[in-house]
Amino acid sequence: MAQQPDLQSILATLAQYSQNASIQAPPPAPNEQGNALDSAASVAVQNNTVAATRNSNADAIPTDPRLRGRTQSRSVTPSHAQALPQPQAPSIIDPATITVWQDGLRCVTKIAAQNKMFEASIRRMIKDQRAHEMRWYQERQALKHAQVSRAYSAAKASSILRSLNQGATGSAVEPQSEEDKQAELARFDRKVYAALQDMDAAMTAELKGLGVPFFGTNSELIVGEDQKATNAVPSASYPKWSGLLTETEMLELKRKMVGHLEALYRD
Repeated sequence: MAQQPDLQSILATLAQYSQNASIQAPPPAPNEQGNALDSAASVAVQNNTVAATRNSNADAIPTDPRLRGRTQSRSVTPSHAQALPQPQAPSIIDPATITVWQDGLRCVTKIAAQNKMFEASIRRMIKDQRAHEMRWYQERQALKHAQVSRAYSAAKASSILRSLNQGATGSAVEPQSEEDKQAELARFDRKVYAALQDMDAAMTAELKGLGVPFFGTNSELIVGEDQKATNAVPSASYPKWSGLLTETEMLELKRKMVGHLEALYRD
């Protein structure tokens, strides 16, 4: 019969083994140790890859032999680029607010320099105005010649009738009286004046469209003679080049500007 081991000896052996196990930590398992090394190696590879990529981008050697030895341009894009302040455009003076001659002269000079079609438009308007004025003059002269011709024809006809009828007295054909002649000329002049007004309105609109000062001026800046006499001032929203003017003063500025443009662009 086999001898059973002593229970006390077994318990003592187990207690001794437990103490040794708590003092000495077991070595890491092969799989855990391999995973830790793999993680460390992966981090190192990533760091080396990032550094190599930066160096490669900064100092890349061109593959084209013609480009070797040349310094490559580096483009750096800041991650947080701040927007540079944009320069403000210079304020543009509204021609409708100009009522001072010197400011108007400077304004039209700038417009002529910036608008390539400005000179051609002014020359065309001058040419059209001359053509209309010449036609009206010629038509009026023709009317006056017609009046003289009618008087001559009437006198000649009366002379012929008197020669045929020697007993007749007085004029057989009544000549046009001087009053009738003047009335006829006045009717023609009224027609010309109406046409002139239409031409002036059309040219004023075109000059306003081109931005020429004094044509299309703000109505708030044009006052009556009594308001100008009381030194009325315009609204505070208007600058120094926007003084108050009367209709007469504005008309004078228009004529002065037209004369200036004609002097510049007359053929």
